[in-house]
Amino acid sequence: MFEHINNLFKKIFNNEETIVFSLIILSSLILLNFFAAVLTPFIISIIVAYLLVGLQKKIETYNVSESLALILSFTIFIFVGAAMFIWLIPLIYVQLQSFVLDLPRLFNEFLNFVSNMPTAFPDLVSSDQISVFFQAVSSEISSITQNLVKSSISGIQSTITVLLYIILFPILVFFFLFDRKNIVEGITNILPGKRDMFSKVWEEMDVQLSNYVRGKVLEILIVGFTAAILFSSFGLKYTALLSVLVGLSVLIPYIGAFTVTIPIIIIGILQFGLGSQFYLLVGLYLLLQFLDGNLLVPIIFSEAVKLHPVIIILAVFIFGSMFGFWGVFFSIPLATFIKAVWNSWPGTALTNED
Repeated sequence: MFEHINNLFKKIFNNEETIVFSLIILSSLILLNFFAAVLTPFIISIIVAYLLVGLQKKIETYNVSESLALILSFTIFIFVGAAMFIWLIPLIYVQLQSFVLDLPRLFNEFLNFVSNMPTAFPDLVSSDQISVFFQAVSSEISSITQNLVKSSISGIQSTITVLLYIILFPILVFFFLFDRKNIVEGITNILPGKRDMFSKVWEEMDVQLSNYVRGKVLEILIVGFTAAILFSSFGLKYTALLSVLVGLSVLIPYIGAFTVTIPIIIIGILQFGLGSQFYLLVGLYLLLQFLDGNLLVPIIFSEAVKLHPVIIILAVFIFGSMFGFWGVFFSIPLATFIKAVWNSWPGTALTNED
């Protein structure tokens, strides 16, 4: 048995590069697991810089020099960031504050709606089921109240941290964008021995990451703006807040769309009731989600590696439990990374070719 295990290890780690690659993956997982919160501004800065590299290459296609294209890309980033902080974020904050202040009234209206359901739908819901529901809600409210003070104290600390990140963010993006060649060369020079497998994995992942990150940002903008137009045309409350949530929901494949639908339905019921306006709103919103999944995503990610939906959902749960938000955000790139490593691994690559 030990001989079979020894032969298996020799087959998997059949040269120096595979051992180094495995150690790098293991150390990266440990680093992300323990220092994900500290590395958050660096991860976001790398993502934004990666987006700006794509914008820079697009600008260069119009016969613009590389240095000027870099300056233009960074300038656009500064203007877009300033517009978000001056207009969008204050608007979301005002609506979030209004929602929090309006939460007791909304909650009472929701309880009244639920308590009247046995009368309106006697065949669908019984009074016993409603009483069980109220007991569950009351227990949840008590647990939320107990953690409210702790959340307030940690919220002050989080606000200070966010302000620090906001100051560091454009500086980090500047260095990752303008000095990226020296950074990449410095990292590659550290790696010992041959780099054939590293090159194969990076070539495949560079295409996948560029398609995924830039495609996701485009999908967020399209879905978010369309949702904003839809909600504002109905006069739905908290339009900006809900639209941002709908846009960001595309980051979590399949699960995000289902989760963000719940507050939209609840607010729609409380505002319009079970009337024609509510059904039309929900119908158009579900149509938007259908078009996003069946039309927009195939168009945007036409060059990406196809992954089965079960694999994507499994990747969301596994990497989400390991790395939290960033695991969910990078679930598809991580899944494609595993596939790229499998295809490029010495021995495995030969087997796949055969």
